[in-house]
Amino acid sequence: MKRITNQSGFTIIELLVFITVVLAITIIAASNIRDLRANNRDQESKIDINATAYQLEVFHEKNNYYPEKIEAKIIPGLEEKSIKDRNNLTISEPGSSYTYKPSGCSEGKCKNFELKANLEKEAPFVKQSLAR
Repeated sequence: MKRITNQSGFTIIELLVFITVVLAITIIAASNIRDLRANNRDQESKIDINATAYQLEVFHEKNNYYPEKIEAKIIPGLEEKSIKDRNNLTISEPGSSYTYKPSGCSEGKCKNFELKANLEKEAPFVKQSLAR
């Protein structure tokens, strides 16, 4: 008598191949998401530095000098969030990825500045004063 076997389902090898493929896709997707988020944070940092540099130039246009320190209360139009980095540290605060270096200062009035954001995926983003 011939035995009839009903074989349905997957073999162990087919399951292992499926799990490996799904795992590889998951790892690639997670890596791409991390990179995308880092790139977005870098873009936000560039926007913050550009906005701060613009407000410094507006300040210079009105006062003919740059401030020695950046504070939202000193510079009209400067938003507090623009001078805080991704870790919520204020510009030039120890550990902040944003730095402000004024130069040629006398009595709190400076001739030039350099703003810098240390980025995650790119070289540091630097803006210098237009007045030279």
